[in-house]
Amino acid sequence: MSGAFKHTVRAVPGESISLTVTYSGHQKCEPSQRWGKGVREQFILHFIVSGKGTYITPEGSFSLSAGDVFLIRPLTEIEYFADNDDPWEYYWVNFGGSDADAILGKTDFSASSPVMHGCGADVAAAMENILSCPAKELFENVELTGRLYILLSLLIKKSTSAQLRENRNLRRLEAAKAFIETNYPLPISADDIADAADITRITLFRLFKSELGITPAEYLIRCRMSRAKNLLASTDLSIGAVARSAGYEDGMYFSRAFRKAVGISPSEYRQSKK
Repeated sequence: MSGAFKHTVRAVPGESISLTVTYSGHQKCEPSQRWGKGVREQFILHFIVSGKGTYITPEGSFSLSAGDVFLIRPLTEIEYFADNDDPWEYYWVNFGGSDADAILGKTDFSASSPVMHGCGADVAAAMENILSCPAKELFENVELTGRLYILLSLLIKKSTSAQLRENRNLRRLEAAKAFIETNYPLPISADDIADAADITRITLFRLFKSELGITPAEYLIRCRMSRAKNLLASTDLSIGAVARSAGYEDGMYFSRAFRKAVGISPSEYRQSKK
């Protein structure tokens, strides 16, 4: 007895959902057991529980083992086969829908590298969770879709693609800028800004320098000076009141900072706008 087996669960088609599981399964393969060459109609994710195997796409051949995941894309000619000495056992899930391609685009899967290595026990558990869910009624199909979203969220979380890192960094930079733009009248520190963006001070400084060419402190000064110039041009507030409104308690310090940033004194700036 080889111990090979195959267990498949088919979801009953229901009403349209933007991400839908159609099949899921668990299989222990025979030595050298092969599928393909051929194409599949939907996306399929395989998680390798144990053993080894090979996945071949038009882009190349990928040797895989326990903890790895490979993605089959619709209508792409592929083949895959178990190792002769240590045949793989895997979970798989077939799915489709209007959201599928966009979500997978946030992971490390690509046409040139449709695999992720070392995905771990949490991904295995998410696959098992999908396999254990019945899907005969609409509410069960919705629950099954929710379990698929959990699996995909784990794969996104584990991804390290340059595009994903860039998107995360840009979101953090925008959070830091928004915090400064809202709180510039207050005595905020670099630690306050970093905490608001959920990053370290070092990362905060690096993001500002790489994306904006200035430091967080310089961006804070820009926001304060922009507010000060607006008040000087549009109101009759005293210089001291303008200073406090822009985040400076010391009027003399504000005047020096303003001259350094703008090139003239606050009074001269006000006069130039009349």
